[in-house]
Amino acid sequence: MIDPQWWPLGLAALAVLAGAVSVRTTGMGFALLSSPFLVMALGPFEGILVTNVCGIVAALLNLIVIHQDLDLRRAAKVVPAGIVGTIPGALLVLWLPAPVLAIAISLLVITGLLFTIGSRSLQVPNSFWVGAGGGFASGVMTVTAGVGGPGLVVYALATQWEHRSFAATAQLHFAVLGVAALLAKGALPSLPVAGWALLLGMLVVGLIGGTALARRVHGPRAMRWVIVIAMAGATLSLIQGLVQL
Repeated sequence: MIDPQWWPLGLAALAVLAGAVSVRTTGMGFALLSSPFLVMALGPFEGILVTNVCGIVAALLNLIVIHQDLDLRRAAKVVPAGIVGTIPGALLVLWLPAPVLAIAISLLVITGLLFTIGSRSLQVPNSFWVGAGGGFASGVMTVTAGVGGPGLVVYALATQWEHRSFAATAQLHFAVLGVAALLAKGALPSLPVAGWALLLGMLVVGLIGGTALARRVHGPRAMRWVIVIAMAGATLSLIQGLVQL
């Protein structure tokens, strides 16, 4: 008979696998796809810590493959602002109790996704402040929800950022913000060694599988499916948090 304690870890492993496939095929979506389910499996605080750590590894491995498309000028706008955004985000994590944090995380994800979808009709100049605003929002959400994508995607869509360049630059942004988020919270996940081996193994498998799919899947179109699945996961996490109040 399977130990019931392994069910949460199994769900977490599937979430990491799906997130890794997404980040390799679309350039982002690791946290969008995995964070709601990692929160359900491991709890709001531990789940976001695991999202941060796995997101860093996924972003760095993906950046190795697509680094030639990196846009350093845009990175200079979004990355520093994102680091600043991790500070108020860390304060929220320290102040809110677990059920309230789970609800807040879910609402942040849902709100960010709705803004991402609605921003498709926006078009603004690629100014320093627009880029800094997107980076700051991404930093706040990276710490509180483990999801830095929505703020960055709104900026990318509003300024018509070319997808390949965005995907590469986003990897650097997510890796730096993941490290900043862990430092801001002053904590690391407490998973056992076997748990880490399982999650990192699934991460590598997902990246390898995503590499094969990336040749066949159009990035922006695949991102629509990532948003739909992440919305479903965030809604389930929101319901769980409300039940625990």
